[in-house]
Amino acid sequence: MPTGDALIIGAGPAGVNAAYALERAGIEYRIIERTEQVAPTWNSLYPSLRLNTSRFFSQLPGRRFPLRWGIHPTAKQYHRYLADWVAEQQFSIEHGIEVHRVAPRGDGTWQVETNQGIETYRAVIPATGVFDNPQLPDIEGMDCFGGEIIHSRDFRHPDQLRGKRAMVVGTGPSGADIAVDAGRVAAGGFAWLSIRSGIDLRPRNPYGLTRHVWMMIGERLPEAICVWLQKETGKLKYNLGEFSNWQRPPNTGSGVGYRGPELLDAMRKRQVRPVPHPIRFDKGGAMLADGQYIELDAAVMATGFLPVLHQYMDIEMQYSKAAYYPEAGCDWDIGPNGIRGWPLRDVSRHPNGRQVLGYDGLYLVGVFYKGRGAFYNMTVEAGIAAEQIRQYLAQRRFTPIAA
Repeated sequence: MPTGDALIIGAGPAGVNAAYALERAGIEYRIIERTEQVAPTWNSLYPSLRLNTSRFFSQLPGRRFPLRWGIHPTAKQYHRYLADWVAEQQFSIEHGIEVHRVAPRGDGTWQVETNQGIETYRAVIPATGVFDNPQLPDIEGMDCFGGEIIHSRDFRHPDQLRGKRAMVVGTGPSGADIAVDAGRVAAGGFAWLSIRSGIDLRPRNPYGLTRHVWMMIGERLPEAICVWLQKETGKLKYNLGEFSNWQRPPNTGSGVGYRGPELLDAMRKRQVRPVPHPIRFDKGGAMLADGQYIELDAAVMATGFLPVLHQYMDIEMQYSKAAYYPEAGCDWDIGPNGIRGWPLRDVSRHPNGRQVLGYDGLYLVGVFYKGRGAFYNMTVEAGIAAEQIRQYLAQRRFTPIAA
């Protein structure tokens, strides 16, 4: 006898959205979390981090952000908001449970092994995101470096780099934020920013309005005009002037553009100094791709993440080969079928189907990070997953455990 109809793994934004959707669909579920708090990632990110998606589409069902937080709340504000919402919903989240293995049993159910034993479920939603799977580059000599190398996930405060000769590797939003923070406190009054494939700097408010306001305007217009409007507002970039040689070529790379003037301002003040990517570390510093050698005490690798699935999913999944997300048009509720290590999904019955291709009873929530933004997408994906689980339980003629 299965322990439950559905298991949600992870109590971050994707997991609690999934819990909300399953409750509304009348599906019995259990939600477990490895740590002792809700959304632990969002409670530990560096203080200067702000959402790069606006309040309009980042809110949870039935609860708005406080107006005083502005258009782009900070990570700390978002965590407080999410924790309050979870408390209002009265979800029964079980903490301190770590998943070791998830595998199909062959009878339409899933066996889940945790630090508390082995249980069986009719459906599983892995909602463990990406932030627990940071990716470090494989650069010669990193293990010989005499200073400290950390991933951006472990950057908590600029004081970690105070008075140190510091380099940040990677030019996505996190890399740019950290470089700006580091440049104010690092040795010599500046930090190096290592750039491999160029930088993509865009206004936070193209033509005076946040990107999401342009989306809200566009969705009220005919589709062709909406698509044109999104392309026009989406392609607006800063004139980098003397830093134009560092600009990313069009349609290259997988990084998300950095929105806001802070990085460009810091570069103009020489608080952030761009350099090519490192090809080799030694005890005292790094050799760069242009032959330059710089002495370092610390390096922060803002080099991205991959999904937290491989650690516990014991199945052979098919993965997307897409290198980066295409620019969104106006169908914001349908994201690409996999990227950045995500498995392919079965989209034969729904254009944004959440079932992992080839595996009945296994559904993904928290995959698409662009369009209207990850938080909006999580709500959409959770609703689709809940409906597909409801259909799956009915088709397999499972008697709902909650009945």
